[in-house]
Amino acid sequence: MLNKIATPSETKKILKEYGLRLKKGLGQNFLIDANIIDIIIDAAEIKGDELLIEIGPGIGSLTQALLEELENGQLIAVEKDSEMVAVLKEIFAEENKLEVLNEDALEIDWAKIGEENKAKAIKVIANLPYYVTTPIIMGILESDIDLEKMIFMVQKEVGERICSGPGTKKFGSLSVAVQYHMQPEIVHQVPSSVFLPQPDVDSVIVSLTPYSENPYQEEVIDKDFFFQIVKSIFQQRRKTLRNSLSKSAVINLDRDLVTEALELEGIGLKKRGEKLEISEMISISNRIYKMRN
Repeated sequence: MLNKIATPSETKKILKEYGLRLKKGLGQNFLIDANIIDIIIDAAEIKGDELLIEIGPGIGSLTQALLEELENGQLIAVEKDSEMVAVLKEIFAEENKLEVLNEDALEIDWAKIGEENKAKAIKVIANLPYYVTTPIIMGILESDIDLEKMIFMVQKEVGERICSGPGTKKFGSLSVAVQYHMQPEIVHQVPSSVFLPQPDVDSVIVSLTPYSENPYQEEVIDKDFFFQIVKSIFQQRRKTLRNSLSKSAVINLDRDLVTEALELEGIGLKKRGEKLEISEMISISNRIYKMRN
């Protein structure tokens, strides 16, 4: 796939032509490697008639490649930087499949977009600024927008946390929160050298796909209570499950109640919560919720 924008020389040329200075506060690092763009495109499995939502398009390297994949679909590019928006609108002035929104992805009404596009498959593709990665991902997932797929590039450590399982050092609240909604997978490791300017850390491309039947959401009695339990478990992850729950600053639980609940669940009192499967956390949460109420 030819993508002229995704080269160091073309990127620098566009930045100079439009008098653009990269804003460190917005986490602006532009892709300058067409091979990585191709990997993102392949992971998105674009059929050509979807609604694609790109977050953080910058000067449009990935935007251009996405548009080339669309036949009857539409692309919404969400860009916070008004200077970048002006550049995008000029570069893609003749492209009627593209709508550029000068908005903050943290403030978008994702549920409304989903409601307005019920008849279309919706895919979100993003090169997320590191400092807002988690709130953007969780904002989209918690909006209940009906997604067919989500592909995003994030800091390697964050991507590994999202995809980690029980018993690993990186398994935590973020792992549970994302996996509660969708299935994550690391698609590709991305070196810092493919960005301009180069960040201090490497990245990964992560794919999120819906469960054919979500094994978690239908089982949870009270979602808010469940995530209070999850936060309690990982805020004191080195403590035993009984101690992390009964001494939590997130939720007030009686130690005897916690002890009884764990015994009824057949979970050893010295077991640490970080070793639990998500399904076990749900079962404990439901047990304690019913005992308290």
